[in-house]
Amino acid sequence: MIETYFVTLNWNTTDLLIKMIESVEATTPEPHKWVIVDNGSNAANRMQYLAWFQGSYGTIWKGVCRAGDKLALLRSVDWTIAESRENLGCVLGHNAAFDTVHGLVHGEPHQIVMIDTDVVVTENGWLSKAMAWANLHPEVGIVGFEHGPGAVCAPAVFLDKCGNWYLHEPQMQRAEPVEGESVGLGLALIRWPVLEAGLRFDIDYVMYYKQDDDLCFQVRADMGLEAWVYPVGNIHRGSMSLKRNQYKCGDASGWDEFDQIKQANQRHFAAKWAWALEGRRKTMEEEAANLRMMHRRMSERRARLWLVGQRHPCQSS
Repeated sequence: MIETYFVTLNWNTTDLLIKMIESVEATTPEPHKWVIVDNGSNAANRMQYLAWFQGSYGTIWKGVCRAGDKLALLRSVDWTIAESRENLGCVLGHNAAFDTVHGLVHGEPHQIVMIDTDVVVTENGWLSKAMAWANLHPEVGIVGFEHGPGAVCAPAVFLDKCGNWYLHEPQMQRAEPVEGESVGLGLALIRWPVLEAGLRFDIDYVMYYKQDDDLCFQVRADMGLEAWVYPVGNIHRGSMSLKRNQYKCGDASGWDEFDQIKQANQRHFAAKWAWALEGRRKTMEEEAANLRMMHRRMSERRARLWLVGQRHPCQSS
């Protein structure tokens, strides 16, 4: 059976981390393990989660080892905490988490469930149901689960030429699987073919914003796979790490400077994917037609790049 790892980033939200883990453990009887990247939390938060693990699970950490220059690994049987001295942001933080899982499984087949600390899962047995659906759809590389009562993020995300995401209101009333150009990654499954290919978040995105849409587009453009939402009951409060830390991340000292980072990331996304982005569509039927057209366009592009690579082995694609 393929191993499942839950992956989350914590940045001074240990109280939310604890509630999130408790909700997953209460609703997910299937075997799974955890990788938590503590993203530069303060000493009080660090002591809080270490004390909680000890009190709740009797966790005995198997020593401390270095993982590169920035991370220290604390390991037990089913838990790994990768601690960073500084906040790496979502891009580098999640890449570090993916790399940590890859090292733990020695490259063997596995899948990752990304989950934010401000998510609470409310549906019992959700993972088995979602995996049964996913196993019938090998063409799907990423499955978003953020579609349930109280969910903040859209069940399926669509994007315009400027990289702005939008949704269609009727889909909010239908708790059924649906394809999108992108899906929210606050609670999402990254499947083995994507991980086997070594796809990671683009490090040209600074700290946070649009890197999630970009990964979905990478999965489509580079692998010919799709991004779908499968509805799971959950509550996602949204952006709590940023709010708790008053948007003081990276070079940003507050909201205004953080907003500049967001705008720069959006410009990067729009420029990178200009060849794939279209104007807004008005209905889900138009979205379905656009997705079919995008699939053909990306398939043709992969074929052209493959031919170029065959004829010019030294030329980068």
